Amino acid sequence: MRGLIILIVLFVLFPSFGSSQSRGELEKIKKELLLRQQRLKQKEKEEKGLEKKLKELSSQAGQIHGKLQSLKQEYKRIEREIENLSKEIQGLQQKIEEIKGNLKVRFMELHKLQKGALLQLLFESKSYGDLINRTKILSLIAEKDWSLIMQYQSLVLERRDKLDKLREIQIALSKKAKELETLHKKYVKKETEVKTILAVVREEKREELKRIAELEKRKRALEELIISLQKKETPVLLSRLKANFPLPAEGVLKKLPHYEGVAIFCEKGTKVKAVANGKVVFASFFEGYGNLLIIEHGKGYHTVYARLEKLLKKVGEEVRMGEVIGVAGSSGTEGMVYFEVRHNGRCEPIEKWVSIPITQ
Repeated sequence: MRGLIILIVLFVLFPSFGSSQSRGELEKIKKELLLRQQRLKQKEKEEKGLEKKLKELSSQAGQIHGKLQSLKQEYKRIEREIENLSKEIQGLQQKIEEIKGNLKVRFMELHKLQKGALLQLLFESKSYGDLINRTKILSLIAEKDWSLIMQYQSLVLERRDKLDKLREIQIALSKKAKELETLHKKYVKKETEVKTILAVVREEKREELKRIAELEKRKRALEELIISLQKKETPVLLSRLKANFPLPAEGVLKKLPHYEGVAIFCEKGTKVKAVANGKVVFASFFEGYGNLLIIEHGKGYHTVYARLEKLLKKVGEEVRMGEVIGVAGSSGTEGMVYFEVRHNGRCEPIEKWVSIPITQ
């Protein structure tokens, strides 16, 4: 409300803050408001897109996480398989070592036979039948030795196959785990990036909303100002008083440097009166004017009463012609009140209204 009153003061005292200027300012605010609203829509669109992307990434990251969990279960299963394979390989190794020991003994015995024991064994046969039997026995022993050798080779090959299978499982599992972990990190990184951008967009959106709220407030204030400046409620117009215009106080009229109105020098403590019916639109201290009171009279007319010692009316109060509105201030040893008549924000020459002589 106070901001609106200040705008009214500026409008009354300075023509550049008049209705046309207010409308121009209003149009400027409307354009900026439209631009901000467009930016807000864009930010909302970006926000929705990022939220959708974040949802997709979260879903993908969740799927990868699920696969990692499944892989951990697979790891446990394969660890059991590896453990069983290791036991089997260990068992095979024990058998291989056992056969290896047996073969060593057999090779030592064969080595002895090769040095003549074999012929001696055959020559000691008592008959042809005994020779045949001894030959058969030696043949069976040789077959058994060969069977041990073949079994040894088979076990060595089986152990090698199992070791190869074990290495393949371990390599494949390790490779899969690295791929999934890399993919998971990639999605988590992307998700973090999207969250960061989304936070920035949401902050920008909040700023746009804040700015739009401020612009809407200024827009409403200006619209209220324009409406208030265009009101035609007061029935008594100053223009009708030109033939018999009353001054707010009796005294000597003088012009002041750099001021468009007139100073009325009077006795100290002189009561200042409203020159016509109207409504108080400002009543407070104002830089350059001291205690200031402005009355709106309708049709764009305002009267200005400044340099008052006391203000006896408040904003919004209706006043009648001749009603006391304040007490004149002082200038040295004399009392004084500064007075203006303004129309549509412009100060009217006081000579148009009164026939009393004005000194410089």
